[in-house]
Amino acid sequence: MVHIVKQKKKSIKFNVVRESRLIENLIEKLPDDDTVYKIVSFGGFSSIGFVNYIAAQTKIKKMEVSTLRVGKKHLKVLDVLHKKGKLDYVHFLVGSIMSNDSKVGQKYGYFDSLQTVCEANGWDVTVYTNHSKVLLFDTELGKFVIETSSNLNENPKMEQFSFEKNEELYDMYHDIFDEVRHMR
Repeated sequence: MVHIVKQKKKSIKFNVVRESRLIENLIEKLPDDDTVYKIVSFGGFSSIGFVNYIAAQTKIKKMEVSTLRVGKKHLKVLDVLHKKGKLDYVHFLVGSIMSNDSKVGQKYGYFDSLQTVCEANGWDVTVYTNHSKVLLFDTELGKFVIETSSNLNENPKMEQFSFEKNEELYDMYHDIFDEVRHMR
């Protein structure tokens, strides 16, 4: 049987505080070693809401982001978290399509903005033929992983998230991202 769910078209404006509150209403605390949160959002929140949610509960020492693109508003949130001392280091693994955006008439300038913020904060960016969406968090409370369909940009669509505290899974993804980083 096929179920078609129609949702009324709503204009959802980016608001990281609203997104974080929605996530907080769904999950009361960060996952422990025995908990995996599986969440589907119908455009209510994106990956940046999770980043802000985690940073509100623990310092993020290192974050690794694999995504197709990073939006300017989301990048600004990360920069603010860094300036507040809640986020130390970030390594971005972005799709080559993002770096190409800046070359095509400077239409969006997303990649240029990403490079500028990375330089200012001592962060790194690797460009690769990439479409994966994974966020790794090495925090004062342990290592967390988010596997998602959500890019790190504004995208009020239906998105899925799997959020867990799992050092073994973290290390697996970290090793893969590190391998890609050193292919250059």
